[in-house]
Amino acid sequence: MKKAILLAGLFCLFSNSLFSQPSQPNIIWDPSPNYTGGRTATIDTIVIHTTEGGYSGAVGWLKNPASGASAHYVIKENGTEIKQLVSNGDRAWHATYYNSRSIGIECAGYAGQAGTWTQGILPALYDLVAWLCYTYNVQVVHPAGQAASQSSPYSGTGLIGHYQVQPWNRSDPGAYFDWNLFITEVQNRLSPSSPNDRIIDNIDPGFSVLSGSWNTGSSATGKYGTDYRFANSAGGVTAACEWRPNLPVAGDYEVEVYYPEGTNRGDNAPFTVHHASGTQTVAVNQQVNGGGWVSLGTYPFFSGSSRYVKLENNANPSVVIGDAARFRFVSAAPPAPAPTGLAAAALNSTDVRFDWNWSSYADAYWVDIAESAADLSGATGTFQNVHVGRTNTHTWTGLTPGQTYFWRVFAYNTQGGNHAMPSPASFTLSAGSPPSVPTGLVATVLGDTSINFTWNSTAGANGYWLDIAESPADLLAGVGAPTFQNFSLGAAATTYDWTGLTPGTTYFWRLFAYNTSGGVHAYPAQNSVTTTGGSSGHNPPSVGGGNGSGSGDCSTSEGCSWLLLSALSALLGVAGLRRRIS
Repeated sequence: MKKAILLAGLFCLFSNSLFSQPSQPNIIWDPSPNYTGGRTATIDTIVIHTTEGGYSGAVGWLKNPASGASAHYVIKENGTEIKQLVSNGDRAWHATYYNSRSIGIECAGYAGQAGTWTQGILPALYDLVAWLCYTYNVQVVHPAGQAASQSSPYSGTGLIGHYQVQPWNRSDPGAYFDWNLFITEVQNRLSPSSPNDRIIDNIDPGFSVLSGSWNTGSSATGKYGTDYRFANSAGGVTAACEWRPNLPVAGDYEVEVYYPEGTNRGDNAPFTVHHASGTQTVAVNQQVNGGGWVSLGTYPFFSGSSRYVKLENNANPSVVIGDAARFRFVSAAPPAPAPTGLAAAALNSTDVRFDWNWSSYADAYWVDIAESAADLSGATGTFQNVHVGRTNTHTWTGLTPGQTYFWRVFAYNTQGGNHAMPSPASFTLSAGSPPSVPTGLVATVLGDTSINFTWNSTAGANGYWLDIAESPADLLAGVGAPTFQNFSLGAAATTYDWTGLTPGTTYFWRLFAYNTSGGVHAYPAQNSVTTTGGSSGHNPPSVGGGNGSGSGDCSTSEGCSWLLLSALSALLGVAGLRRRIS
C-alpha cells in the first residue's frame, strides 16, 4: 500500500550517525587578536570569502588589530597551507551580522579572476568544509537569495557566499566559483562514493519522461549538472518522469533527489520510490533545501533495473522540478528469507499452479518438484526444477495424473548466491477421466484409393487417433501388425480424407478419443469399408455406420447394378467412377 509522508523541509543532515567522518586537514594555528570570545548562536553556516590579495599579505592584515577584520581560516593559493586565526568557538570578524552563527573561510585570490579557483586551492577548500560540516552538522546546501538591503538582512543557512550577506559592498567568492561542484565535492567527502552508488541526472540514459510536457531549464542556481527539467503542477497527474538505476547488487540504498529551489516550486512534489518491498511516496518541499541531496529514505532494492523513483506533477503551484537522483549503497542484502504462503492449485490432472509470497531481497526464485520427499531433498531420481525469475507464481504442466508430488520454492540474491528454502509441501493430482467414445462415425468412399472419415466432436478430447487395417486381427494388434496404419488428429478435427489406399480392398477401422489428463483412450467398436476398383469378384463399397455392417449390393431404387456400372465404366473408359453409397 502506498503511504504518503509529507516531509516539508526534509533535508540531509550530515551527522556522525549517518556519514563517515572526514579527516581533519593539516592546520597551522596562527592566532589573531581580532575576535569576540564565545558564541551566542549555534553554528549553522559557513561563509566563503576571497582575500582580494595574496596569502601572506592577507594573513598579516587579518592579524593586525588596525584592520578590524579576521577569519577563522585562510587557505593558500596552491592549497598547500591552511592557517587558523580564530578558534571555532569564538566569533571572527568576517561577515557582520552573520559572525555569531558562522565560520569564515578566506581563499587567497580574487573574486573577479577565474584563475583563483585552481586544482590546488579547491581540494583544500572541499576537505576543510567537509570536516567542518561533519563536526558542526552544517547542511551541505547552497541556499538561494541574498540580503535585500542593510535593513532587510539575509537568513539562509548552509554554505553561502560573502556576497549574500553584504551584497551592497561584497561580491566574493565571485561568478567563477562553481557552487554546484562545490556542494557535490563536499558531499562526496562526507559520504564517500561506493562502487555500487548510482547517480542519474536528467540528461542521463536512466532518466525518462513518461508522460506530459517537461521543459528544460538552466537559469536557476543550485542545479545538478548543466540543466534540469520542470513541469507545471496540476490537480491530477498530467506529467511524470522517472529515474531508473541499474544497480549492481541487491541491498539497502538511500534514495536522494537534487533540485534547484525557488519560490514558485511546489511545496509537496510527490516522489514515489518503487523498491523491492513495495512503494513509498514522499512529498518534498522544493521551495527550500535546494542545491544539495535531499533524502527520501532508505529502502531495499533488487539488483538490476526493475525498481525506480517517479516524480509526478500533482502538486501545489506552480512547478515541480526533476533534476537528479542518487541511489547510495548502504549495505549488502542479507540472505533472502524463505518464501512463505506456498500454495499449489491443481488446474487439471496434469497441470498445477504454484504461488508464494514475495521474499525480501530476492533477485529470483527456483521451483523444485519430485515424486518423493527423498528425491526432492537429494535432488535425485524424479527431481525436476525450473528457474522462474523474479515472479511469485508459476504453472507447471505435463505432470502424471494421480501422482503425489513434493515441492518447494527457494529465493536467492546475487550477494553470494545464498538460498533460502522453505519446508517442502506436497500435492496429489486427480487421476483424471477419459473422454467419451466418439459417435456418428461415417466412412464414405471417394474413389479407388481414398476414403473420407467423419465423426462427432467428443467433449474433453485433446485429440484423436484414426486406425485402419486389412483384417480385424491386425487392427486389434495395432502398431507392428502387417497392415495396420494410424494417424494422429487434433482436438478440433471431425473429418479426415485417407488417400493412397489399395483399390478393391476392405479396410477395418476405428477412431478413438484421448486426453492427457485421463491418460485413457476411448475405443469404439470397429467398422469396415471397401474401396472401389480391383477385380470383379469384389463387392461394392460399404459404409461404416458404427456397427461394422454393410448391405453388399445396390438397391433397385438407385437404378443401377454393380455389373451394369462395371460395364458402363469399361465402355466409357472411366477409370475411377466415384460412387457414394449411403
